[in-house]
Amino acid sequence: MKNFRRRDMTRSITSALCLFGALCLTGTVAVAQSGAAKDSCDAVHAAYRKSFQANSQMSTKNSGAVDVTKAQAEITGDGSYTESCKLLREETLSGEATSVYSDVMKSRLGIADGKLWISKTKGLVLQQQVEVDMGAKGKGKQTILFDYKTK
Repeated sequence: MKNFRRRDMTRSITSALCLFGALCLTGTVAVAQSGAAKDSCDAVHAAYRKSFQANSQMSTKNSGAVDVTKAQAEITGDGSYTESCKLLREETLSGEATSVYSDVMKSRLGIADGKLWISKTKGLVLQQQVEVDMGAKGKGKQTILFDYKTK
């Protein structure tokens, strides 16, 4: 039963990430932001696109009362959300130089406050952390670690 839940959760996460990636790829992500924030979101979206095309394994850790994958789908579902991104800092993650970005999505249904660690050399997302606040429905947190296979 435990393996079934893990596989089911992995499918849900993969589906949500693919949905977000598809929105970025097709350019239908609704964005209301300043020029600097838009440029930062362009960097985040480019890293997501590149990551979705790469062969990767993901390990996911969830906590809280709210399913983060479903909450993000609700927040972005009707296209009326706003997104803002910002370069926070440069740091090393598992020996690799990264740029750490914030990626915040807000709608009337809730807020998804994310951070991404993007490889400076490969342009791939190495880690993603998202905290969602869905008001009365509750909060949740999700951390995804990406591992890219070499061919």
